[in-house]
Amino acid sequence: MAIYLFRQIMSALEYCHDLNICHRDLKPENILLTKDAQVKIADFGMAALHQSPNHQLTTACGSPHYAAPEILNNQPYKGSTVDIWSMGVILFAMLYGRLPFDEPDRELMLSKARRAEYKMPKHLSPEAQDFIRRILVVNPVLRITMKEMWESPLLLKYDFLQNEPHRPLVDEVIRNAKLHAVPEHEIDAQIFRQLRCMWHEFSERKLVEKLDSVV
Repeated sequence: MAIYLFRQIMSALEYCHDLNICHRDLKPENILLTKDAQVKIADFGMAALHQSPNHQLTTACGSPHYAAPEILNNQPYKGSTVDIWSMGVILFAMLYGRLPFDEPDRELMLSKARRAEYKMPKHLSPEAQDFIRRILVVNPVLRITMKEMWESPLLLKYDFLQNEPHRPLVDEVIRNAKLHAVPEHEIDAQIFRQLRCMWHEFSERKLVEKLDSVV
């Protein structure tokens, strides 16, 4: 189930990277799921465009738990490599149920993330462990690339998911996704004002109806 969803995340990010767009704020909160178990990447507010192949970014952004060491160390970085790091953190959480760098003390958490110091779950398959180790590499030059990710033993192991939806798996994803609408009384007023600005063609009532639906 995790690889089924992760492959979709990879495909979406590969499309963005091919257009020289990097997300820079990947985390589960920004990965949406339709009622048919299709992944949608959301919130490109931190996204950036690479002007040239050697162009590097300098803005510190993203969520600390998912941010690559080069961002945490205030170093110039390539957006695609920090996205790949964040994808590794997300996959770790999908397979293990917790984050690799998760300490009550913020400074300790940041210190471990900078050094890529984490405990590998022993129940994971050798292919999954190897895949995660190749993503969570401190040096971005040595970090696995998107092309290498597609060619990894873990992804090849689930290559049968590529050509057509695997209906039983999709049904399982939907059962476990806990899809839920946002009740009208829980809609944040400030966020709703921003939505009205972005989707001004919809009436206020229409936006509320869309938020109150899992479609």
